Amino acid sequence: MKVKIKTCTPIWTGGFEAGKCDRIHETGILGSLRWWMEVLVRGMGGDACDQTEQKCLYDSKKVNKGLCKVCEVFGATDWKRQFRLEVQDIKISDAPKNGTFIPKNGTFIIQIQRLNPNFDPEIIAGLIEFIADWSALGARPQMGFGVIEIEGDRIPMQSLYNWLISTSGNKKYPDLPSLRNIFLAKIKSKNSINFTENSTDKLKYDLRQMFRTSEDKSELNSRKPILKEELCHFVMGAGPSKNNKDKKMASKVKISLPYKDDESNTLMRVWGWIPEEADVDKTNWNREKIVTKIHEHLANEYNLKDWYSIRDTSTGNETEMFLRSLFQLEG
Repeated sequence: MKVKIKTCTPIWTGGFEAGKCDRIHETGILGSLRWWMEVLVRGMGGDACDQTEQKCLYDSKKVNKGLCKVCEVFGATDWKRQFRLEVQDIKISDAPKNGTFIPKNGTFIIQIQRLNPNFDPEIIAGLIEFIADWSALGARPQMGFGVIEIEGDRIPMQSLYNWLISTSGNKKYPDLPSLRNIFLAKIKSKNSINFTENSTDKLKYDLRQMFRTSEDKSELNSRKPILKEELCHFVMGAGPSKNNKDKKMASKVKISLPYKDDESNTLMRVWGWIPEEADVDKTNWNREKIVTKIHEHLANEYNLKDWYSIRDTSTGNETEMFLRSLFQLEG
């Protein structure tokens, strides 16, 4: 299969020299696809290893050869990926920023070739469509990068849906990114003034202040407040501290740069994950109140065009219904 991609914001896929992006790299795209596949499989209660902690190792003597559902497809040590991904026909400009070049404004083609005759490449193409609909492709989404759209007809999502249903299980992931703890939103400006690049930084600042300066001590917790600065850093990220200059904390909330959709509306995407369990305050942690607070801010300050969170659904099989809604599948 070939999927033609149009960039809506700059895209970052890394390069051989640290801190620089010299071209569109397949490895950067694969990393993004794998991260989202893990999120979706975990949401189904399926088996998905944590690549940052304990990766799968192929072992022919173990159950399922020692591989989780995601590693089966994306590969692991001594186990080949079930498909080949190649970037072709790059027609994209480079915009200089901070001494490096960031691919921006243009198109490229992703070719997906099955390496296993039983593997359906529409599974990966559907995953690219999902990312184009809701999040970002490549690295540094916290900088607003990676919003894309698919040129041509919408990619069918049924193959990806069917594969995800086949991975269903009873595993729980209270402290890892999962379909069950993500939220996905699109916002428009409330007034006639369109967003600018500064709009992304403003929203980041406002959310930081919201978590840092809340005066309602019961607002985010059942009995006592989490330290405000600690909560702000946990949700919105933080650089190295005075006590630990090497430690960084990634933001769990990603905000895109402004972009235009296919109807020429100027939008921003806000998406992320808030875990059900956290080390910030194990006794009083309340994920639902934090997500609600983010939702309320977006609804009050912006025109909230779309909002999805699995906690907002309650009919039938919650996860399957949520998937069908996100994938725009009928029934």
